[in-house]
Amino acid sequence: MATHLGILALASAFSPVLLAVVLVALGAPEPPKLLLWYLAGGALVSLALGVVIMVALDDLGQTRHRGSHSFGPGVDIAVGVAGLVIAGALVLRRRARARDPERRSGQASSPGPVARFLAKGSPRAMFILGLILGFPGVYYLAGLKDIAQGDPNWSGRIALMVAFVVVSFLLIWVPLVGYVAAPDATRRTIAAADAWLAAHLIEIGIVVAAGVGVYEIVRGVLAL
Repeated sequence: MATHLGILALASAFSPVLLAVVLVALGAPEPPKLLLWYLAGGALVSLALGVVIMVALDDLGQTRHRGSHSFGPGVDIAVGVAGLVIAGALVLRRRARARDPERRSGQASSPGPVARFLAKGSPRAMFILGLILGFPGVYYLAGLKDIAQGDPNWSGRIALMVAFVVVSFLLIWVPLVGYVAAPDATRRTIAAADAWLAAHLIEIGIVVAAGVGVYEIVRGVLAL
């Protein structure tokens, strides 16, 4: 279970949306403050809703230790299909961007709602965005299913949820710690990697979503 949870958490960490948020925050005047507030909002809603979802699973009898039946491998297959759908959507988006001269040259016609919200660059905006984007996605829901079915003790469940959230926000707290421990070295590293990450956001999302999608489908099929 630990390996599966780790893969799902890493997939959550490298979502294009989260990468975009990180890049905007790192380009702001006070990156540590913005990253900290985003992390606070995202972690808060992820953990709180995780507890609510697992309580609901227990009440519905969908865990091995409480009910007569549990989720089958169909959930893993569904998650895998969702990953492939996400990858396909990102491929189409990349092709559309390649055909658009303005986007290809880096000139967006108009910023989206998330981009406009991030442009405010305030701790409050980052906290609210963390609350919004911290809602459980498909990978986190699949991880919660494994946690709920695999550990009847709430202490163990909470520990696994915290570990999942820590990994899923890897790209937030790693630079945050870097700014605290070695600010100059962190700024140099980020400056070197910023352009590459910005140019490959969609490609990273495609690789992650497709890889996890295939893995989940194979995992589910083998468990049938």
